[in-house]
Amino acid sequence: MKMKNVIKTVIILCILITSCNSQNKMDLSDIKLPAENNVFINKKYKLTESEYIAETGYTIYRSFDHDLLVFNGENISSNFEGDPDHNTNYGFFYMNNENKLFSLIKMTSFETDKTKLLHDALLEKFGTPNYYKSISFASYSVWENKKTKNIYFYEHNYGGKSNNIPFEEGILYIIDMNDETLINKYSIGGYTYYIKYLKQRNKDGKEYTYEEFAKKENEDGTDRYLKAISNPVKH
Repeated sequence: MKMKNVIKTVIILCILITSCNSQNKMDLSDIKLPAENNVFINKKYKLTESEYIAETGYTIYRSFDHDLLVFNGENISSNFEGDPDHNTNYGFFYMNNENKLFSLIKMTSFETDKTKLLHDALLEKFGTPNYYKSISFASYSVWENKKTKNIYFYEHNYGGKSNNIPFEEGILYIIDMNDETLINKYSIGGYTYYIKYLKQRNKDGKEYTYEEFAKKENEDGTDRYLKAISNPVKH
């Protein structure tokens, strides 16, 4: 009888510990930006103000926290002991100095398995990208979340090397769609055509897909938007 009670007690403790751990973990795939600063700046998570990265009008915080760098249930943080180094996965969190709200999250992975894991997590969470472009050494994906009003830019690089060892790097930007300044700045490069589409869609005041926009541009004599689409989606 006593042994049964001991087993029950152990089971209950395990459930309580698991519950507490899950409550501490953030899932960045569900965050709605802009977010109040106490969502991230609290006793649960380890963030430090960055001394090396500057953005006019914003305070940037960096984190390597295992409980914070989670996307769609997948942990993207690095397993490390001691101090992190330049190859440690991290997150940047951009707080607007005027309203004290977080408008952008950047997640970076230098580990091939975590980079692929993050890519898969995005596809599982949001499905086929609104826009996908693939070139020889990288792919660029865009998702819009109508529920949270966030836009997601994911760059998957295949040509990285560290100490002559190849690796795949992943860079995810989660941005408040109402923050045009940040969107315009961090969409330069592989996402330029998508931003052109967004601006035209907002100007027209109606919803339509990037592919519909590209086909219309193609009919009007501009084929670069349609050529930018890569099919099928792969990584």
